[in-house]
Amino acid sequence: MRALLPIAFVVFWSSGFVGAGMAADTGASANTSLFWRYAVTAGVLLVIAIARRRRYGRAFLVHEIVLGVLGQAVYLSGVFHGASLGVPAGTSALIASLQPVLVAVITSRAAHESLGARRVLGLAAGITGVGLVVVADIGAGGGVLGVLAVVAGMVALTAATLLGDRRPRPSGYDLLDSLTVQSSAALAGFGLVATAGGGFVPPATPEFWTAVAFLVLLPFVGGYGCYLLVLDRSGSLAVSALLFLTPAVAATWSALALDQPFQLTTIPGFLLALIGVLALRRTPSPASDLGAPGRTKASGRSVGSGTCCVHDGTPAERVERANVGAVEAVPGAGRATGVRPSSRHRRGPHR
Repeated sequence: MRALLPIAFVVFWSSGFVGAGMAADTGASANTSLFWRYAVTAGVLLVIAIARRRRYGRAFLVHEIVLGVLGQAVYLSGVFHGASLGVPAGTSALIASLQPVLVAVITSRAAHESLGARRVLGLAAGITGVGLVVVADIGAGGGVLGVLAVVAGMVALTAATLLGDRRPRPSGYDLLDSLTVQSSAALAGFGLVATAGGGFVPPATPEFWTAVAFLVLLPFVGGYGCYLLVLDRSGSLAVSALLFLTPAVAATWSALALDQPFQLTTIPGFLLALIGVLALRRTPSPASDLGAPGRTKASGRSVGSGTCCVHDGTPAERVERANVGAVEAVPGAGRATGVRPSSRHRRGPHR
């Protein structure tokens, strides 16, 4: 089952771009669609939190609100506004999939190491592949404003990914707590925008509510659920590498569901993107000995063979661990290193 997790992530994440197009086709504004999507989602989560009698500390609230604003409100505003301005689903997915370039450069700079020839070639193959998927859509897309909106969303998601990967969820809180706070923060933001722009009233069509249900179940529950699991187990570079596969899937899906033209370049583009993902994987060498008992360089604390403290060690060691298991290597990570993941997980925004 764990081997299917990266595949599920790509499919569910791609559904978000299709859902944005579905909502735009109903005539609803981006703010209206996002407000009602989060009204449903946050409402359910808040009821669950009240039933569980959850209480949240100030530090936890501040951190989750920041992640919710960046990884949900700003990112999705960019995608939905791009769709409302005519940017095709494949083009939006292309821009979002360029996130690995930012993540790889930033994490490597922070670790004071170069990307390496293999990862540079992987990034080049991925960028070339996603470019082929939607090359014919760029000229017919949403113009400068639509593209800039999606780019701004992609930058915000990159920031949320790095922030969530750097700081673990405090003990005493779980996934539902993070989902609840982040979704409520996004709902508050969309509510303010809808109030200012008069976007509360939804279209009186069943297609709009079909789009809302689609957006809640597939991209939010499925997409961000898989996003979190992959981020927890493989790190930010693994998550970002898998984004290279979303343009081909989104373009195919939108061609079937939204009658957007399917380009012949989709198939070779998908293959190049797959090559990029595989090249971005990097299995740690025996010399790194991530699972060996000993003392970490950063803290000097002893690390036993049965535990891997994923937030310990030097920046270079954390980047190394983040590259392990971008796709099918996830199930074998424990066998390769002889360790099991710590209960303190990496985490990120939720969709």
